[in-house]
Amino acid sequence: MSSGGQAPELHFSLVYDPQQAELRVALLEDQDAGCHCYILGTLESKSGIAEAQTELKKKVLHTLWEEVLRFPLTEEEMPGATLTLTLRNCDKFSRHSIVGELKLNLAEMEESFGKAQWERLKSPEKEPSTGHGEVLLSISYLPAANRLLVVIIKAKNLHSKQLKDLLGSDVSVKVTLRHQSLKLKKKQTKRAKHKINPVWNEMIMFEVPHELLRASSVELEMLSQDGAGQSHVLGKCSLGLHVTGTERNHWEEMLRNPRKQIAMWHQLHM
Repeated sequence: MSSGGQAPELHFSLVYDPQQAELRVALLEDQDAGCHCYILGTLESKSGIAEAQTELKKKVLHTLWEEVLRFPLTEEEMPGATLTLTLRNCDKFSRHSIVGELKLNLAEMEESFGKAQWERLKSPEKEPSTGHGEVLLSISYLPAANRLLVVIIKAKNLHSKQLKDLLGSDVSVKVTLRHQSLKLKKKQTKRAKHKINPVWNEMIMFEVPHELLRASSVELEMLSQDGAGQSHVLGKCSLGLHVTGTERNHWEEMLRNPRKQIAMWHQLHM
């Protein structure tokens, strides 16, 4: 965060391509963030919510993303659409927090399309709802041994409206290795107590030939067991190049840094 405690400023330009029916956000840079950060763009329109995200940049005072965020958007949807640009920090424990955000009503922005502009980000009112909770895990790949190591570290804020009676019961994580759509192998952690914020610190290892790694993925399912021994899924996430956001970023970081353990928090969803 900038020295005066203010949220940093963001430099950007919006371009609309009617032929492609696409909104593009370019020239992304920030001043004074001073943290490992990325920008998450969220476009809300009549046809739903679309997200796009820049890569994670290392800590510098002036961050420049040479990327364009692209969102499908028809001309009819433009007047009622809202674009939110969120600058997110990722600390050394890979915890993601919001540094500042900018909400843009596209109906009011049309005159400035194509023009670069600086806007000060607003400090977030509150952290977004974490939905089904979050899981912290690290992944690394050892090329000489053809081994993929997944360390399930811990989870937080686990809950489920339908499964309130399961609070306090044991919880484990099922990890499935996939190659494209094929399930190759499943492994499961031990069960941990205290279901809301359980800790495992458990390593799971898969053999994956290097040439299959880019097309492979790992799926995690958070499982809770009721008194009758039935398993219930509390949430899941999937890491690989077939997904978007932090789940894809994590896999890309692992591919770029062989032998290095890369840890990140991930939102769980159903």
